[in-house]
Amino acid sequence: MTRPKAKQPKVLLLETAQRCASTISILVKADFEVIAVQNPNEAWATLEAQDDVDVLLADIDISSPTGGVDLGRYIHDRWPGLGLVLTSNQVRHLRPNEVPGNGCFLPHPIPADTLLDEVRMAVRRH
Repeated sequence: MTRPKAKQPKVLLLETAQRCASTISILVKADFEVIAVQNPNEAWATLEAQDDVDVLLADIDISSPTGGVDLGRYIHDRWPGLGLVLTSNQVRHLRPNEVPGNGCFLPHPIPADTLLDEVRMAVRRH
């Protein structure tokens, strides 16, 4: 008898186009299901429509009227159990109290192993 396949953790990815394909590849190879979105409005709509997202992996450099850290705060306020991993190519450091909830911050470039470790920890916290 075969066991049912375990549910793949689901990552909502909000990242710049130039990094998106690479990040998707890393996550998919590590057995994550990835939903890629292009802007904060799409991220919010996806979270409203799907209650099985485990982690938001968001580049805070995404251009929007709502800054990336503020977006993280709004999402954490609405979905406090959602794992949160924030990244940036421009910001080099965020203090722990600047990252909503139990989320983490990673400056680019991010080694694949570090990214996967943080996403896995975010899934466990979810």
